[in-house]
Amino acid sequence: MTKRLNGQASLLSSLLLACACSTGTSSNTTGDSVGSNGATIIFFDAGSSTPVAPDGASSCPVATCNYQTQQGCASAQMCHPVLNTDSVSPACVTAGTRAAGETCTWEQCQPGLFCTAEGRCRNLCCGGDWSVCQINESCTGAILLQAPDAGTAVPAGVSVCEPLDNCDVLDPTSCPAGKSCYVVDSRAGTRCLTSGTVAFNGACSATKLCAAGLTCVQNSQGSGSACRRLCRAVPGGGPPSCPQSEGRYCAHFVRDPAGVGECTPTI
Repeated sequence: MTKRLNGQASLLSSLLLACACSTGTSSNTTGDSVGSNGATIIFFDAGSSTPVAPDGASSCPVATCNYQTQQGCASAQMCHPVLNTDSVSPACVTAGTRAAGETCTWEQCQPGLFCTAEGRCRNLCCGGDWSVCQINESCTGAILLQAPDAGTAVPAGVSVCEPLDNCDVLDPTSCPAGKSCYVVDSRAGTRCLTSGTVAFNGACSATKLCAAGLTCVQNSQGSGSACRRLCRAVPGGGPPSCPQSEGRYCAHFVRDPAGVGECTPTI
């Protein structure tokens, strides 16, 4: 059925793999290393390429209009998630006037924005594309829509930009109870998200988050993504280091926060 309903929005803050991950292949390995007799060896510059945002527009649902580019709608309209009886689809609706960060209610925001459950206009984004976000934000909030009298919330297939909180991925106390600190984009942005459960080397995705202390990295062959342990990449090393079973090398990539590396089997 396709009867349009006035929905209530909620956000599922999640790690979006298209933006948070890059290939596991290292390049320009120039850093010094430390360690002997089985100790962790640290590489401070295992990947120094410029962070590139995912192509979010091409990741948006294929429909008559595009959430991120707003193409397909007339000048007085905006491409906006519309809740049908049992699905959500992009549709052109009358554009609002509220700017990013301003308070709002349903469909009051300008084109390219969405009124979140907190009552603020936030940029729409697809596929983890942080390039459309405001400064110090990243594409992490998956939109769920729910009719006021319905039970199950329906994924909209689009997200919003949320503020980074610069938590410490190596500090278990950096986030409130029930949440853990994750690297959420290739610029090393971090945010507290509901703690995941996927173990080391397990398959991870936007809806299957790694356990605390791990990060989701795209395999070098592009065949999915897996959880990799984070480690302390500073001169002299320090905890947490890399278990021998998970890779002897602690390699800092440009996608990692300062002083943070990833345990890897080879460099």
